[in-house]
Amino acid sequence: MKRSLFALLIVLLWVVAVFPAQFDNTVHFHHAHLNVVDPAASSQFYEQIFGAVPVKFGNRGDAVFTERSFLLFSKVASTPSSALNTGIWHLGWGGVDGPQEFNTLTGKGVQFQTPVTPLGNFHYMYAFGPDKELLEVWTGYQNHRYGHVHLISADPVRTVKWYADTLGIGLRTPTIAEPGPTSAGSNALQNVDNVNIIVFRQPATEPVPPLWAGNHAMTTFESTKGHAVDHIAFSFRTIDPIFARMKKAGVTIVDPISMKPEFGFKSFFIEGPDKVLIEIVEAKPIPEASWE
Repeated sequence: MKRSLFALLIVLLWVVAVFPAQFDNTVHFHHAHLNVVDPAASSQFYEQIFGAVPVKFGNRGDAVFTERSFLLFSKVASTPSSALNTGIWHLGWGGVDGPQEFNTLTGKGVQFQTPVTPLGNFHYMYAFGPDKELLEVWTGYQNHRYGHVHLISADPVRTVKWYADTLGIGLRTPTIAEPGPTSAGSNALQNVDNVNIIVFRQPATEPVPPLWAGNHAMTTFESTKGHAVDHIAFSFRTIDPIFARMKKAGVTIVDPISMKPEFGFKSFFIEGPDKVLIEIVEAKPIPEASWE
């Protein structure tokens, strides 16, 4: 009997070692997807400004690799909408010396929506990418890494719970209240790998708060599809059980599982809170994944 149990244990250990994908299907941040007029120019911009590495994802699609995830580019005929009327506000990178970095970026021809601005002991600034996608540099990170995806929501608490329940993203405890466009307690933050998912309440009334200065109050949400930042994507090693679980839970399925020939991976699309388009990709986590 003891020999049989020992043999069974050996077999189980061997299966776990050989087939780890069956036992580790945790969520990872995979990419943010941008619609761009000139993929080569966008790759060059993110390489020169943020130190990203231009790659051909799967030897096919235009992309850059930054930290442990990607920015993927789809070529479009004309400049997409960058209006601040979707659930994705901006993508964010770290900074160290706000005034110096503002001067450096300005010298490189970067255009800004909001110049370098003090906020407590730190600085923030909002720059435009090649297709007017909004990009933040925030010195609170005290590094130069890709730091966050910043969402706007009608109900931040509900939104954070949805990401936790639907995608399995762990909640930070306690929830970090970062400076936001509305009153304290309206903000929430989660973390996936190196990327923070920050959620602020929509600035729905006039006058708008300082962080929203220069923009109108936001009363409704459009789908992110077709905008400069089209969607964000999370990955799992195997997505068939994820798809089945989400479908059973009543998550809005936008597109079923299929192969994406332009990038060579298998994925499906869902709609998150506030009409944010989300892609679920089947992929190994970095650094195991190979994209070239």
